[in-house]
Amino acid sequence: MNVKNRSSLFTNILSGLLFSGIALQANAIPFEVDITVDNSYALYYGTETQATNFVGSDGNWQNTESYQFDLPADNFIYVVTQSDLSVAQGFLAQFTNLTNNSRFYSHDSQWQVTATGRYGFAPYGNAASDFAELTSQLLLANAGNNPSGGWVATTAGDENGAGPWYSRPEIDAAARWSWYSSNGDTNPTSPGFNHDEYLIFRISVNAQEVPEPSGLLLMGLGLLGLCAARKHRA
Repeated sequence: MNVKNRSSLFTNILSGLLFSGIALQANAIPFEVDITVDNSYALYYGTETQATNFVGSDGNWQNTESYQFDLPADNFIYVVTQSDLSVAQGFLAQFTNLTNNSRFYSHDSQWQVTATGRYGFAPYGNAASDFAELTSQLLLANAGNNPSGGWVATTAGDENGAGPWYSRPEIDAAARWSWYSSNGDTNPTSPGFNHDEYLIFRISVNAQEVPEPSGLLLMGLGLLGLCAARKHRA
């Protein structure tokens, strides 16, 4: 094999490795979620128009749960929440991208929320009826045809450590409670009345934010340098 052919071969290998790495990252992103909600929640993910996967749920506001799952790059994380309409209410969580160890929180500005006005009908499992209920509300929210007028910005409340929940050590101190305010309250985690619940929070994670694996990148750079050296000697 002459130098030109070897150089072409190395270039093709490099392209294949980098493309494979990007494709793998684009298909799924491993996430870890640490979450608590007052009073109950269910965690799903799916497309912009359909809930496709159930992750977990809990109805004890004193608990903090941890989940790991692979999130398709074009999907949304959905958090269904419902309070007990008393004293305090909120959603507190951290979401860790296990590929690059980046992290975002429940109060980050990328979150959106919608109010369904269907208190008592929140989906909390993986039954067909749960997916049908959630998907129908996603479609109404996308069309702006619900009590909140579609998807709106969340309203951040107190920091992790505030009463009556106090500190949740599984979640960073930087995280803040978040909720939807139907009446303009600047801290809707305090009044404790019905904000047109149940609520659905959503966030989209773009695969382009995930870097290629370092091993593939280093190998690719090495092959690129080898190609350049062989070309120079030729």
